[in-house]
Amino acid sequence: MRSCRHYLAAASLLIVVQGAPCYAKEYRVDSQKQFDALSTATFLPGDIVLFEKGRQFSGMFAPSGSGTERAAIKIDTYGQGSRPRIDAGGKNIAGVLLQNLAYWEVNGLEITNTDGTDKDQGDLFGVYVLVKGMEGVYRHIYVDDCYIHDVNGLVAGKKRGGIHVHVQDCESTIFDDLRITNNRIVRVGGVGIGNTSSCGRIEFRENDTVSHHLWTNVYVAGNFVDQTGRNNVIARASKNAVYEHNILANSSRYDTGHSIFCFNTDGIKIQYNETYGNLGEEGHDRGGYDADYNCINTFIQYNYSHDNMWFCGIMKKRNRNVVIRYNVSQNDKKGIYFYGFERNREAQNVHIYNNTHFVRKGLDVQVFPEGRTPINSRFENNIFFFEGRGEWGKNAEGINTSLRNNLYFNIPAHKSDTRPIVADPLFVQPGRAGTDIDLKTMKSLLGYRLKPASPCIDAGLPMAGDGGKDIFGAEVGTGTTGIGAGSEGNQQ
Repeated sequence: MRSCRHYLAAASLLIVVQGAPCYAKEYRVDSQKQFDALSTATFLPGDIVLFEKGRQFSGMFAPSGSGTERAAIKIDTYGQGSRPRIDAGGKNIAGVLLQNLAYWEVNGLEITNTDGTDKDQGDLFGVYVLVKGMEGVYRHIYVDDCYIHDVNGLVAGKKRGGIHVHVQDCESTIFDDLRITNNRIVRVGGVGIGNTSSCGRIEFRENDTVSHHLWTNVYVAGNFVDQTGRNNVIARASKNAVYEHNILANSSRYDTGHSIFCFNTDGIKIQYNETYGNLGEEGHDRGGYDADYNCINTFIQYNYSHDNMWFCGIMKKRNRNVVIRYNVSQNDKKGIYFYGFERNREAQNVHIYNNTHFVRKGLDVQVFPEGRTPINSRFENNIFFFEGRGEWGKNAEGINTSLRNNLYFNIPAHKSDTRPIVADPLFVQPGRAGTDIDLKTMKSLLGYRLKPASPCIDAGLPMAGDGGKDIFGAEVGTGTTGIGAGSEGNQQ
């Protein structure tokens, strides 16, 4: 495709577009009139739509036209001042709607979508990416550095909220190269970030599993999501997706839901996230993380959970090959591991190792809360540290569940543990990790390093496929290993 220097008039300005296809244009949106004129326009590959900073617009931006691999269509900003703001008013489905489009990038906008009340205003979104009834592979959808707030009222619902990507009425459609990064999403009804598919799923057969139309190259990272009606994040219908470096706070203000969970996924990595504030009187679905059912090869690793009702849920419906490792749980209020769907027996091969659990004095915490029964699970090299007195829960013996080589402080060793360590792990400075931490350095968690005299250092059992490093990035698996999330001791 040939490129050129392209001159055009847009909003009374002469714009120069270099390196774009010859037909590419740059549009500047600096008034409501311009917004209305462009909101349903058809754009071509390489086009750029620039919203002027300091401006506010009413309505919905719902363009047509797709970019190409070499020339995506971009929404961005220019000028000085606050972010350009789109107020959808609770009257439009979204502030930005991309329907049946590919190769689009959305950057730098502020979006609201509410009539100003706490009432249910319907299925509303901030940014809504939708494929409906048109089969294909939809590539390169990026939503970056947007501020989305006050969407709908104080309402639940899993398929509405801040930034959502949906496939509807399709039999074989997927997204490839979907990136939702560095956004701030606060005070939204429904779910902060979510996706769903009418055709993407995991099929569980008698002896194996088959994946159908899972999305590829999904990356959700660096987002701050706070005060949602339901979950902060739901991850669905993907193969080897990565959800990392997200801060997920105060979810499920209207109805219960784990801060982040996966469904119909294969190989997902939920890592380097912080979750907190998932609290409420209701007994179910109040954890920071959840290895939900209809999933295989789930990794929940290198995360920080604090001040939720519990650290992690594990669902006992169809669920295979769950690995939970190198996480820190601090002062989760009622429990640590919540096994959902108590009557089910379908979860297989749950391996939980090298996690650190710290519970301050004054909290009434059970490892397995609400009398839930662990199943088909192995717990190894974990630290269970209670400043007060810890309890296991009435069904802690579990079904085909064993604990081995874990450290216990102020809680009796589990009956199945044939080589327990009952001792003080000698943390450097535990219980002070704080809130909204730097998830790339994990410096706030350094209090969970081990002092040189710790009984955890070099006391761990080696784990096959151990990930190669602990939560602080120290190398593991070469010769000896330790116990806990920072298993390699006081690394400087």
